[in-house]
Amino acid sequence: MKPMKPKKSMKMQKISLLIAFLLLFAVTTIYAGGVEEAKPEKVTWVTSVQGGREPAEDPLFAEEVERLTGIEVELIKPPSSEYDTKLTTMLATGEPVDLVYLNAGTMARLMEQDLFEPLTKRIEASPVLSDEAVIPQAEWDRIKYEDGEIYGVFNKFEQGTLPIVRYDWMEKLGLDEPETLEDYYEILKAFTFDDPDGNGKDDTYGMVIGYTLYETNALFGAYDLARGFQHDAKGSLYSPYATEKAVPVYEFLARVYREGLLEPNFITNNSANFRDMFMTDQAGMTFYWAAWVGLFNQTVKADNPASPFKARGLNPPVGPDGHRRLLSGQDGLMAIPRESENKDAAFKIMEFWHTHQGNILSTLGIDGHDYVLENGKYKLTEIGKQHAMDHGAPQPKSLQWVNPFGELEGFDEAAEIILNYGVPQMVTPYDKIWEDVTRSEAAKIIMGTITPQQGIASMNRRFKEEGIF
Repeated sequence: MKPMKPKKSMKMQKISLLIAFLLLFAVTTIYAGGVEEAKPEKVTWVTSVQGGREPAEDPLFAEEVERLTGIEVELIKPPSSEYDTKLTTMLATGEPVDLVYLNAGTMARLMEQDLFEPLTKRIEASPVLSDEAVIPQAEWDRIKYEDGEIYGVFNKFEQGTLPIVRYDWMEKLGLDEPETLEDYYEILKAFTFDDPDGNGKDDTYGMVIGYTLYETNALFGAYDLARGFQHDAKGSLYSPYATEKAVPVYEFLARVYREGLLEPNFITNNSANFRDMFMTDQAGMTFYWAAWVGLFNQTVKADNPASPFKARGLNPPVGPDGHRRLLSGQDGLMAIPRESENKDAAFKIMEFWHTHQGNILSTLGIDGHDYVLENGKYKLTEIGKQHAMDHGAPQPKSLQWVNPFGELEGFDEAAEIILNYGVPQMVTPYDKIWEDVTRSEAAKIIMGTITPQQGIASMNRRFKEEGIF
């Protein structure tokens, strides 16, 4: 009698059926066209700053991002002149966008529409962005909204504006570095009338500026006056530049204009105008971004290596109460729209931007196009030299960043001055109105057509007419 085969257990029968089903599914899938592969991560990135220095380079930049991160990037770069309008329209209509660049002011205007994804938890969980050796916690705290959430990741170190002087002229005329506003006045007077360029002609100005008040915040800082709007003790908005405390600063500016120490076309000067005047021996002082201390030196020496030109940043003037204050640049931010379907991939791009490889891409540019790495040393190509190490973040936000070529002459000292005295402007939805009103009324004060008191009264009246306060 043959032994009986043991019966399969119910559990074994189920397993057998499952295996048969899976085999059948696999065969069916293969005959249907093969196993479906996982789709690669893809991000649509709208920006006005990151990318190539010219449109033809943008595809190369996108390919480099994909090479370094594994994430496919579609880069959209509307013209700068219409960027804010285009971005706002894309967000409002729910176009498929995953990552956007915008400044803090634009974000403040759009926050009421609930367009952006909160990033606080992602940042806290990020080994890169939560590292205080990369970005200090105080910087994140600074951009938190009232709900305690962070909605953007920094693009770069925005630096700030400060007084920049022809230090070779100071040395030639035996001038000490200024401390007070009166010291500044004496230097401007010497630059105007003491022939600092040595050509025997009366053809120099003490100071050249543009846009009326944007760069001259250092002068108002001597009286601890913040640019833009601030909240008073009751929480209402007011403009420090439109208070009696600002009168001595307007009197200083009106005085240097009246006495011919200020180049007279300050109202119509654009940045290129006053930069050129500063670099071509026409003026001895300007107020501009810290990075331009190095760029001024580099530009002039490139054309004339024997030039005595030497630009340096100065500490801001100290006021009667011991105050010094400069304006830090308004934060440029990367944000993820609420409607994005690729939030994880978009955030990976944000993290990457603050790594060493991200810093190299944002400054030097594209490997093999803007630079090559030979024997462990970076070398800029001719195209890279033209692009001046700026592909979105010429000065990365990461504290770990060290420029492999070193910083330009004078930049480190200027950046340190910004770090010591720079304070960001408080962002409000009314900043564009502040610019228009303050600049127009201040111009009248400086040119002497109205008194400081009249100009301040007019500013406040116009702010009230706009319904701001």
